[in-house]
Amino acid sequence: MSKIGLGFVCWILACTCALSAGINYEYTHQFILKKDEIGLVLINHKEVTKKPTADNPNNEYILRLRWTLYTNNMLTVLVNYRGYPMQYIMQKKHPLETVVIPLLPDGDNKMLAQTYLKIVFNDFDQRNKEAILDIFIEDNLQRIEVEFKPKKKP
Repeated sequence: MSKIGLGFVCWILACTCALSAGINYEYTHQFILKKDEIGLVLINHKEVTKKPTADNPNNEYILRLRWTLYTNNMLTVLVNYRGYPMQYIMQKKHPLETVVIPLLPDGDNKMLAQTYLKIVFNDFDQRNKEAILDIFIEDNLQRIEVEFKPKKKP
């Protein structure tokens, strides 16, 4: 086999291994929410100290999410992070099933310092009228601490 052909085969194998490795998220959680039930993600940014308030005694950034409407296989999700309300229409087909929310600004190294939250519309239970949302948080540099409320159901 020629050197070019061998190099091409090695490159293909390396790309395949890199793509199959996947992402290991630092935090994962699954919310099973009824209509207008609020799921909370409490995010403590380790690098920032701010003044505690009565609503937020632990100096946490709060991400609130809830769903308000499920019709025609589309889920309307309301998200509020740090006082900024957002609305998403999610479906169970790629790429409409996923929403990515940056939690902190990127640092000097944009590949390593990314801190973001991904909301994935997993399923909708028609019988119980509950939406199943998966939460994944990427934080390679451990810049945050996270707590979820309500906790996972047994």
